[in-house]
Amino acid sequence: MELKAALVVIIQLLCHIRPILSTNDTSQVEQNMAYTGRKAVHFYAAHPSEINGKWDPIRYTDVTLNVGFAFSGASGIFTAPVHGIYQFFFSFQSTRSNVKNNWWLKVNDVSKVLCHSQAGQGDTVGSMCTYMAELAQNDKVTVSQVNGQAWATDASRTITFSGSLLLQKSNCPCTGI
Repeated sequence: MELKAALVVIIQLLCHIRPILSTNDTSQVEQNMAYTGRKAVHFYAAHPSEINGKWDPIRYTDVTLNVGFAFSGASGIFTAPVHGIYQFFFSFQSTRSNVKNNWWLKVNDVSKVLCHSQAGQGDTVGSMCTYMAELAQNDKVTVSQVNGQAWATDASRTITFSGSLLLQKSNCPCTGI
């Protein structure tokens, strides 16, 4: 009798901790699988010198964080290791000239976000843009300078690209890219 009572308590605890297991709704079970075995993905990279003209994609030689190893600084390409919701940030500092700076974040070589700045002669301005999207496994994300002149030094870290996996999803087809 005591063993049976102990098993009932254990089962009740399991149902409180993971109530999904106490239902017959398979869609809830599939949804819960997105939270088991979650992968951590975060990266931060900088380009340590000035960029002039077209760079497609920008290569980031100073990769200071690469949890999950999804970013290649040598190629400038982030490859989504899993299906999920991702957020990206990219920044640059325009030079002290009257030059239009146009930077694009691309997914699978399709332009998604334009970040533009133009400072007057002798002025400089920092720009930061962000993008959040659902990506399929193996989608590629890059940042490109179409035209312009961006300033950076090894110490300034004004040309950066970073991103994180916010939510890993199950292997269902993506929508919304």
